[in-house]
Amino acid sequence: QWFFSHPFNRSFYATEIASSRTFCVYEEVEQMRDMGLIKGGSLENAIVCSASGGWLNPPLRFHDEPCRHKVLDLIGDLSMLARPGSQGLPVAHFVAYKAGHALHADLVRCLAT
Repeated sequence: QWFFSHPFNRSFYATEIASSRTFCVYEEVEQMRDMGLIKGGSLENAIVCSASGGWLNPPLRFHDEPCRHKVLDLIGDLSMLARPGSQGLPVAHFVAYKAGHALHADLVRCLAT
């Protein structure tokens, strides 16, 4: 999925990004729990997809909710750049492909130096 937004302001964030839920694959849930992950995960705050059955707890809040949650993750990770008097988000055009927290952290380290 692709997500594009312009302009990106507080109102847009509040209505189009903030409520997007994390997601996981049903067949991986037990393994993630065994690894100590998804401690606060539930069907109310996450969407679960089965390889054989599709979304197990529809409806999605947005047709591209998983993609929007990736945007939410990126915004949260980039907020590590925040300094006093700054919202922390660089003014830039971001293209993220197969992104996740580890890649975001690498980007933040590069931008912070």
